[in-house]
Amino acid sequence: MRPLALLTFLLAPTILACDLNVRAVPADAPTSLEWDRYIGAVSYRVTESTDDFVTTRSYEVPATTFAIPHRVSETTKFSYRVEADFDPEQVIDGACSGAVSLTMKPDPQFRRMTRKSVVPIVGSVGNFRTWLRITSNAPAQRGRLVFHPAGVASDADPSMRYEFAGIRQSFTWDDIVKTLGSSGIGSLDIIPDDDSEATPPAVLARHYTDAATGTFGSFEPAVLPFDFLAPSPFTVDAPDPRFRLNLGFRTFTAATVSALIFDAAGHVKTLKTVSYPADYFTLYPASQLVGTLAPGETFTLSFTGSIIPFYTLTENGTNDPAVVIPRTSASRFIE
Repeated sequence: MRPLALLTFLLAPTILACDLNVRAVPADAPTSLEWDRYIGAVSYRVTESTDDFVTTRSYEVPATTFAIPHRVSETTKFSYRVEADFDPEQVIDGACSGAVSLTMKPDPQFRRMTRKSVVPIVGSVGNFRTWLRITSNAPAQRGRLVFHPAGVASDADPSMRYEFAGIRQSFTWDDIVKTLGSSGIGSLDIIPDDDSEATPPAVLARHYTDAATGTFGSFEPAVLPFDFLAPSPFTVDAPDPRFRLNLGFRTFTAATVSALIFDAAGHVKTLKTVSYPADYFTLYPASQLVGTLAPGETFTLSFTGSIIPFYTLTENGTNDPAVVIPRTSASRFIE
């Protein structure tokens, strides 16, 4: 080796890598990560993935611990990579990182909240009915249909079992609430058995009113609770005078609804806030929360907690109902 090349080799910094010794805590039911402190690190970058880092999410962490910010309804594998970050003005030889894979077990409360589908509003009141059809879309589907009347849900609420003999089999009821031995307005849960196929059957509901000339109504699909773990705000316009506007809420956790009311020029008139307990259903005239709206006025609803918000528009002459459920992006059974 030439003298100059030898001198360059001897003076070059030695690139040292270290292992942060990332570990899951506790090992049998992880809720957090820990790793060794690396002298000189100002923070740590935690990269998370559920598909072997095909898609990732990153967090900046100032300490050597990281609380896993998720609960799951099914056994789920997570992979984590932790890398030490340094002050860019400091010269640090080498890099320091570590990795760990872990399996999170289902959280019983979260599983109970999300392992189902929900028809946010069903009813049997006067001439108002809810028609329901459920269709199997996977083998060995069985479980319960549970009607939760307005108010706090209970394990003793009216229910009945369903069990399919094969795929694409359907069950249909013209008045599902009456079939369940109840009446009034509420919501309907379709809950698979714990030891059966986790996927709920396909569900289609139709709300209709009997009239002398036939029935008037509209269709409503069931929704998945994990789409409403943190629902996005949405805006509602003052209804046409021909229609009645009602607001409905089906909660999974304790939740707060805030209504910001705007006049026709877009100026804020007032803010109203109301809170509801977990497992609660309510439906009432919009004026009860936001007052009487003049033409051109609007209100925006925002939420804390997990809640399905919806509203209904009912034609005054025919009592023809329509249910509007603003949608959010899915969360894949992971909170």
